[in-house]
Amino acid sequence: MRELNRTSRSSFGFNEKEMAEAFECLLESEGGLPEVGKFSAIYREVTCNQGRPDFIALRYKSSFDHQNNIDVPGLIGPAILQNLKPKAPRTFEYLVTNSEFSSKSIRKTLRLMVKSGHVEQLESGTYRLTAKMDYEKPEIWTFELKLNNPKKAVFQAQQSRAYAERSIIVVPQGQEKNYERFRDTMLRWHIGLSTFNPITGVFQFVIKGRKARALSLTQRYYTLSQLARRVDESGFDSERCFR
Repeated sequence: MRELNRTSRSSFGFNEKEMAEAFECLLESEGGLPEVGKFSAIYREVTCNQGRPDFIALRYKSSFDHQNNIDVPGLIGPAILQNLKPKAPRTFEYLVTNSEFSSKSIRKTLRLMVKSGHVEQLESGTYRLTAKMDYEKPEIWTFELKLNNPKKAVFQAQQSRAYAERSIIVVPQGQEKNYERFRDTMLRWHIGLSTFNPITGVFQFVIKGRKARALSLTQRYYTLSQLARRVDESGFDSERCFR
């Protein structure tokens, strides 16, 4: 049913698939997204899986090209990163206590991260991020395109806020009025709203929202690692994924 809604014609003169194709062109255009600019990496969801936004994009504020990648599969590495800082060493016991993984798994992953040079073990036995990991992280933006069903759009945007700093709902012009009753919820969750006309290419923010910390740092790191693996073949620079 979801696929039918995305590909069948609507009263707007276009369907969600056509809207997504036009929006992708806008994101990849020379000027990028109006009022935002270009993104460093863009991933488009094409399998219509429930719970996934239509687009995930990374935006780097820094112009420096740091060559760093943490190739640690699964969620253990992200959980460790969540609890480490360059200037605040943590004990092994602290890392075990503040994660849901076994001490054996954490110790094994720590060895890999120390070997890769991203985590440093001090003489005291404590761990900290190395200096080269102390740089500005990318902003994760998600875009949920919807012709209708504002309640579902807001719910999916709330889910995206688990790992994204910015979550934007994109609707056809004229549909923004249907989101007025969700305005308080969207402001509370820092969810943005915009209109987009795929025929004219006009994009405009209704509620831009503001950057807010992802609600789950573990899911944030996990999303970055998955994004790197899934778009490597299309030219995504995975070495910048954990900036």
